[in-house]
Amino acid sequence: MLTAKDFSSRTKSGSTKRYHFLVGKQSCDHQRQPTGVPMKPKPPYAEMPHVQSFIDWLAMELHSKTLFNHEYLDRRSGAKWSCETLFGAFKAYSWNFPGNARLGYNPGSSPQCNAKALDALRRDLIAAGSNDALILRGAKDVMAWGGVTARNALWLTTNEAGLGRMIQDVKIALIQQNPDAPVLRSKSLRFNSGMTKIYSLLCPNFVIYDSRVAAALGMLVVKFCKAQGLTTVPESLCFPWAAAKEASNAGHPKRRNPSEGTLVFKRLRAGAHHALWNLRASWILSQVLAHEAAAESPFHAAGNPADALRRLEQSLFMWGYDLGHAGPAANDTTGSNDHLGQRENALTA
Repeated sequence: MLTAKDFSSRTKSGSTKRYHFLVGKQSCDHQRQPTGVPMKPKPPYAEMPHVQSFIDWLAMELHSKTLFNHEYLDRRSGAKWSCETLFGAFKAYSWNFPGNARLGYNPGSSPQCNAKALDALRRDLIAAGSNDALILRGAKDVMAWGGVTARNALWLTTNEAGLGRMIQDVKIALIQQNPDAPVLRSKSLRFNSGMTKIYSLLCPNFVIYDSRVAAALGMLVVKFCKAQGLTTVPESLCFPWAAAKEASNAGHPKRRNPSEGTLVFKRLRAGAHHALWNLRASWILSQVLAHEAAAESPFHAAGNPADALRRLEQSLFMWGYDLGHAGPAANDTTGSNDHLGQRENALTA
């Protein structure tokens, strides 16, 4: 039997909006789509238990000033970083990247500078199509932006023959949201925190899923579970985590494992496992922004509405740098012993 639940949200003017959802039913009556977030057929994942409830909860709490208040010490600068809200985390976004004379962008670190660089990289990848030489050049430039050049560039160069076709095939499977596509199940699939950047530029509504985003998303699930009285993490929301790249004897290790008590998350594995959870994370976050309760979110209003998902991803990237010390040790091996191949730079640092 279906039960009804009312949710309230406070608008910018201070008045209260109420939304009515049918709990136990994966489709709700709030499907108006904000500009830039196109409606897509729901994947089978949408029907798994707790998925819609998590989307509803996060959309309603997206701009909470109590749930997402967070701070940590930046290990490189020694400065304290803090935010009161997830959007505040986006406003404090910073990623230092090198310039690219061929593509016409300068070095930078701000959200605006990164947006310009990513737009140039996206256009270049799309123009490359399935041409091996051009896609190799464009992919290496993406790795340079993300600071993950070394091993990724070597693999890309070694596998140049057929690279363009392979990336196009993976792109098609991701756009179709089909984790069971042979190309995504192949043991030869290279899918890590370097390749996720390429596909996030080629595929609409597809986030970069690295250790920082994974850590933040896992912590959101922990907060949801506590709010709902769940004592274990639902399988559908068990977003796998990866450790930060740092020395094993680091004096102040960063925590990327969101596990707390009986709320346990598994480790991320490269390949099909990474692709699957990247798809799930992208779909969930897209649906949160498409939710009626998030229609007035500043994530939409801060720039091109089509880039709202990127802004939310960047907020999670900043939030997930270090989850703090409540929970397991920073690089605790709770869950699977399999792990994501470590990134070569400070993107996970």
